[in-house]
Amino acid sequence: MKLKWIMIFLLVALSIQAEKPWRFLLLADWHSAEKYTQGKKNPSWLAEAIAEDVATVQMLKTNYGGELILMPGDSNGGHWDTPKFIKNNFPGATAEESVLEAGRLCYSGMIDTFREGGYSKLIMAVGDHEMGDNPWPAGSDVSRCQPQFRTAFAKEFNRNPDGGRFLYENPIGKAASRPLGTKYEETSYACRHKNVLFITVDAFYQEDPDVKIGAEGSVTGTVTGPHLQWLENVLSEARKDEGIKHILVQSHLPVIYPVRKVNSSGMLMDDGVDNPFWKLLRKYKVDIYFAGEVHANTVTKDPKSDLVQLVTRGNFFNNFQTLDIKDDRIDVVCYEQKVGTKSSEGDYAVSGKLIIDKSGRSTTIDGAGELALLDVHSRLFHFTFEEEVPLFSNPIMGLSGRGKKENAKTLRGVKCTSLFPNLGSFGKHYSALTANVELMNGPHGKAGQFNQNSRMGVFAMGPHHSGHAVSYALWVQSTSSENQLLINSGTIWGQELKNFFNLHLNDGVPEVMVSKSQWLAAEGIRLNDGEWHHLAAVMPKDSCLLSEVQIFVDGKPVKTRLNGNDLNLHFNQAVRLGFGGLNYTSKTFNALPVQPFVGSMDEISIWARSLESDEVLELSSVLTK
Repeated sequence: MKLKWIMIFLLVALSIQAEKPWRFLLLADWHSAEKYTQGKKNPSWLAEAIAEDVATVQMLKTNYGGELILMPGDSNGGHWDTPKFIKNNFPGATAEESVLEAGRLCYSGMIDTFREGGYSKLIMAVGDHEMGDNPWPAGSDVSRCQPQFRTAFAKEFNRNPDGGRFLYENPIGKAASRPLGTKYEETSYACRHKNVLFITVDAFYQEDPDVKIGAEGSVTGTVTGPHLQWLENVLSEARKDEGIKHILVQSHLPVIYPVRKVNSSGMLMDDGVDNPFWKLLRKYKVDIYFAGEVHANTVTKDPKSDLVQLVTRGNFFNNFQTLDIKDDRIDVVCYEQKVGTKSSEGDYAVSGKLIIDKSGRSTTIDGAGELALLDVHSRLFHFTFEEEVPLFSNPIMGLSGRGKKENAKTLRGVKCTSLFPNLGSFGKHYSALTANVELMNGPHGKAGQFNQNSRMGVFAMGPHHSGHAVSYALWVQSTSSENQLLINSGTIWGQELKNFFNLHLNDGVPEVMVSKSQWLAAEGIRLNDGEWHHLAAVMPKDSCLLSEVQIFVDGKPVKTRLNGNDLNLHFNQAVRLGFGGLNYTSKTFNALPVQPFVGSMDEISIWARSLESDEVLELSSVLTK
């Protein structure tokens, strides 16, 4: 009898034996697969470009290992429905035929490259580029071809090329591995690998190709109905399986706002952390939600749980991450390609680390560098003007030619060879390129003195997005009677003079302008007296009315007057911030009735939230020495 119980104990112990540590790689927004659509035409450059991809993948396998690669969307360009693409590649084809054929070439070529390089398992989510690229105007070809974009992707990535069988059919407990009977049954799925459950979610929702349902047109980012119910079934069953130590979910669109953005349309999932999708991840204690889309790295912890949103950058192999998995711990390391090297050379440096440790009574989450946890309530931008540093020795992510001394960057005709460091939590890649700003004494140490030829602009994008609240604060000194631009948030791509949040000083009167014909002006205030004044503009809540915006002068709220029609504020997503002038914005913005700032600024700060009145009052205090 005793021997029987010993045997039972040994069998149970063996069944729950800890999984040996293992690794996978993370590569979001790779964006390099468009070349494979040229497989039939076979241009002279193609073989060399593919060989470089293969060599890079082989380098990754040799140097970093990994049993699979997780890819949260955006592998290609995806404009396969357009007349120009069809004319150049498949003359006479319909949009639907072009999408299917381009997808076949693109995805099969991409899969072959990774397989030749050493990775036979790619777990990939559709991104907006796999769905034709946003926006999706109602009634357009790209809206109408959503089924073909899904089919082209799923046929190559998620089905066996020999027999056509779906690759991830094994159920999760009693739950189906995919949302059968929905349009997402080929692109959303769950699969188990050792002690991890991977769940891939297609979040691109469309009701009717002819009906606009959001800012992006006929498609928006959400998970709903039977699709959402399937996800809950999978999560519920996974939590009953003691062998599943971590649940990792990937889709393409970030959920928690704000996130860093570089050269991106910046699409996010609808309703943020209030989305039912996110609430399910929180409820079932998902460990990490992986996203891409924004071409930058941001780690954020859910405010109500230990769920971590990990938004990362791939971009032609210039960033990737390794994830080392143990039963009670996940270690993430971010690698960044060194400037001026080929990816196949393998010259990468560690740029960030994230540790999720579940070995104690509570989960410990700690990050550093590019993967440091973002405090969404802190000031994201903070320019103190205490020092000006060379651009070439402080490269900005995504800025072409970054790091090369001879490659000065031009802002509206003026070359910028230096920058002012951003000391806010959005970090060094949000430092501002600058030229012709002189340093002088200000209310808090050094300040910046601006003239008509001064430039100060941030290459990275955001934080403005949709109706999310923002707040500005700065010190200002001027004697000019012009309508001067202090903070500019105009889009870099759009042609409409609206959906921005600009702060002006119009003959000394503080103004918040949101379109060419709509602005809010302070009453009874003029700040062009040559003295230093503290100025703040605050949205009291998301999507507030323009008339509800609060203007503070020297720490105190002031009365305001509305000019033009009132409206709920909503921002363009493709914003690069500028200070003292138009800087990066589209030349369409030349039509605004404003001039570059002439005067001095100090302690420029920006938040992605509303500031309380006591916070503004504290900011308006002058340091004493």
